[in-house]
Parts: sequence; structure tokens; C-alpha cells
Amino acid sequence: MLYSKYCEYSIRALAYLGANTQKRNYLLVKEISEKTNIPCAYLHKIFQDIASNTNWIVSKKGRNGGITMAVDNKKVKLMDIIKLCDGVQTIDKCVLGGDKKCKQHPKCNLHDKCSYILNEITTFYEKMTLDVIAKMNPF
Repeated sequence: MLYSKYCEYSIRALAYLGANTQKRNYLLVKEISEKTNIPCAYLHKIFQDIASNTNWIVSKKGRNGGITMAVDNKKVKLMDIIKLCDGVQTIDKCVLGGDKKCKQHPKCNLHDKCSYILNEITTFYEKMTLDVIAKMNPF
């Protein structure tokens, strides 16, 4: 149910980018790396993956180049980022382990409690958008 370090870094990088790009200004990956404490080489990989799988960012090479948001921060949900990075299975994996989904164990003693919590977390992830995270300015 928790997400990976890769996903955490992706959320952090997109939040910083969303908070600091106005009118399509481009930010250097090195600057984003320093401000978010994400290793620069890792951040390049994250942005490469995001750019090739979504329309959320645009990159530009050369002088005055870098990365910028291509969509409104309100259109990117936390759930979208988690699904992109870790896939859907992260959200509904059984807390007791294994490869089974929580909903596959309806007689489990934890099922009622876990399914309630899972629904609350899923709702939170679906409602939380990048603009809200960016406005928190955790950097």
C-alpha cells in the first residue's frame, strides 16, 4: 500500500517543478536535484520515464533548456503518479504479504479494517492533486 522510493522521488520532483514553473519557464535538472535532494542521475531517469509515458512535462535541450510542466498541476492526481511509478498492485496488495490482492481474502480477520483504510487512502490519492502538493512548498 505504500509506494516506492522511485515514486516518492517522482512526486517530490513533480511537486517542485509544478511549484516553480510559471509561464513555461524551464528549470535545470541540476537545480531540481539540489532543491529536492534527489540524486541528479536518478532524477534524469525519472523525468525521462515521465516524459515518455505522459504529457505532463516538456524538456528542452540547449541554452535556456530544462524541464517544465506541460499540463495544469490540477490535472495530475497523486494516484496518477503512483500508478505510473509503481502500478496499481501497490494500492491493493494484501498487508499480510504475498502477491494476492486484499479483496481476495474476504474471510481474513484484517479484511474489514484494511478495506476501510484502503478505500480512505485510495480516495485521498484520487482527490489529491499536484497543485495542492506544490502549494505546500515542502522544499
